[in-house]
Order: sequence, then C-alpha cells, then structure tokens
Amino acid sequence: MNETILILADDLTGAADTASRCRAAGLPATIFLAPPHPPLPVGVVAFTSDSRHLPPEEAARRVQEVATPLTGQTALWYKKIDSTLRGNIGSELDALLALLNAPVALVCPTFPAQGRGLVNGHLIAPGGLRMGVHLPSLLREQSRHLVYAFSLEDVRSGELAEKCQRKDAETQRGKGTQERSIFVVDGLTDADLGLIVDAAQSIPGLLLCGSAGLIGEVAKRQSGNKELPGFPKPGSSDGRLLVVVGSGSPMAHRQIDGLLAAYPGAAQVIVEDETLPIPGANASLVLIHQPPPPPGAVLDGPEARRRAALLADAALAQIEQSPPDLLLLVGGDTAVAVLSCLGVEQLTVQQELLPGMPLCAATVNWRQLGVVMKPGSFGDENALVTLLEHSSIQTKKR
Repeated sequence: MNETILILADDLTGAADTASRCRAAGLPATIFLAPPHPPLPVGVVAFTSDSRHLPPEEAARRVQEVATPLTGQTALWYKKIDSTLRGNIGSELDALLALLNAPVALVCPTFPAQGRGLVNGHLIAPGGLRMGVHLPSLLREQSRHLVYAFSLEDVRSGELAEKCQRKDAETQRGKGTQERSIFVVDGLTDADLGLIVDAAQSIPGLLLCGSAGLIGEVAKRQSGNKELPGFPKPGSSDGRLLVVVGSGSPMAHRQIDGLLAAYPGAAQVIVEDETLPIPGANASLVLIHQPPPPPGAVLDGPEARRRAALLADAALAQIEQSPPDLLLLVGGDTAVAVLSCLGVEQLTVQQELLPGMPLCAATVNWRQLGVVMKPGSFGDENALVTLLEHSSIQTKKR
C-alpha cells in the first residue's frame, strides 16, 4: 500500500460504504464514529462530519473542525458524497478544498454496483432512468468556485487528463493562484471510473470527490488488486440477530417486507411516537423499524434524527434483554444513534457482504459484536435477507 486514505463522509453509512469498497479491494479499513486523531490505524480511515442535516454554513464549519486535526498527515484525501446527491455537497467541498489548499476537486458520484451514474451531468438512477438532478448546476448554486463539466466522451476518448489540465491552466491564468475549480465528470461503469482515476493523477494536489464507486477504483490501484473478490460463503454458526431499520426510503420498506417473508418467525417491533414494549425478546431474529413515512416526508433533518433516537432506545432495550451476535443497521442516522448508545467509537471492516455494505467488528462491554451497515436505498428487495445469509451468523428462516 502506498499511503493512508482518509475518507470524509457526511453520514456514517457513507463512511461505511466507502470503507466497504476499499476492504473489498484488499485494503485494511477502519470506520470512526467520532473524528479520529493521530496516530491512525494503517490503511483506510473513514469518518463522518455528521453534517448532512445541517444548514450549509454550519456543515462547512463542521467539515473544517473534524478534518483540521488530520491535515498534518501524509495521506490521500477523499470527500465522500451521497450517490443520490443529498446533503451540502458544495459548501462542504469548498471547506475541504480551502483546508487542504487544493486547487481542484474532481467530482463523480457514479456507483455502478448500485446502478447510479452520471451522463451529461444528470444523475442516472438504477434502470437507466434520469433523475431530476443536474450536478454541474447544483454545484454552481452551492459552491463559490468555478464549475466545469466533462462528458462521457471526454472520459472514454482518453482525452480527459489533457482537457482537465488545460482547463486548470486557464482557470489559474490571470486569476491568481488562489482560484479553485470543480470538475464534474460523467461516468457509467467501473471502467469509466478507472479512467477518471488515472486521469486525476496528472493534476497535482487534486481532491477526489464521489460516492463509493470512485474510491473503489482508487483502492484497487493502491492494493494492486484489479478484480473485486467474490461474495463470502454463508456462515453456519447459530446466533441472535437484531435488525434495526430507520431509513424512510421506499426501498428500505420493501426490504422489510422481504425479510419478514423469509423469516416469518421474526419478532417485529414497530416504533412510532414513543418507544413501545419489546416483544419477542427470546426470538432468534428481532426486527425493529418505523412505519413508512407519509408521502412527501423529508427523510433527512431533525425529524429523522428524532425518529432514529426512538429506534435506538428500542434497540438498546432489546440488546440489554438479549444481546445479539449480529446487529444489522439500516440508515445513517439510525446507525449513529444505535452505535453511540452502545459506546462504540470505531469499527474494523471485516469484509464486504454486498457492494457498499460491510460486515464490521465492534467491541461492546468487552464483547465482540458483528455489525452490518446499509444505506437505506441500497440493494434490491431481498438485500436484508442476502446480508444475513452472507454474514457469519445464521438463524432459521422458517
């Protein structure tokens, strides 16, 4: 491995999915809930500013606060953003560019393993549908720096590096050395991302910014492993499983249905406006979740964090009654709330179970606990079932 990789995300599952991709590429990876301080563990260090829900100016200040103690480290920095472009992308990117004194940021949110891409600056959802987000326009609204767009043709023609260098030189000419710029680059496939990473190496001091897809290609080049390993084989040991789903995304609730269909004996706890008594304390699989949000509900912000706190209270009560061997957490706010209640400060990534979804090891009360984290919208309807099947802890389905 050539150098430490520092990944700064705006929520915990964002830190987890990037660390997951790096571990799949063969690099050791550690996730911190609180900002880390030197000395750092070897390999990849992923942490969060926990700032997605904040106003832009406050989010920028939070990025500076958590990143400043690490600016003296010899490391490759990576700014993780949401693959659906939620959050304060522009203000946080501006803050990190200034802190690192980096002249250019290259932004590509493409994550092929989750069906996310960027074409003509437009976000592409799973199935090739174009979402109503034009990233260059979004960044021109959110950032104070110049924003340039580069097409898929620029990437695949092999001319991206030359065009980026030319645009960088034009930006600096006559504008002073403090002028910074943001390059938004299209991509659809892992091969596209590889070409982007290779081109980025030609611009000194460039800051890479993207989802778990782009950092996966960086990690492959660091480790020398060009092919991702296959999924692990299902384990065979019996144990207790606790699943906590806090995400309000429609996919997360379809995944809840899929889990209950596969495990009809699971104990289900639906947490609404107050923590309810915990039934099924002796069940081998307990599922705690919130009801589907009403149409048009905001899935980030104070209300989401309030709901996450309620879920964490219910989860902690269940854990105290019947400690699980494996904890599966869905949604960034939920993951932070539950792990903070347990006193977990860092997690060591063991392996990637599904793209962007890691199995981690944590220590709780001197006891080893397996923790799986999943962003709410990641995966298909059977993602929760698949994650449990790929984990090292098994329980009966029927």
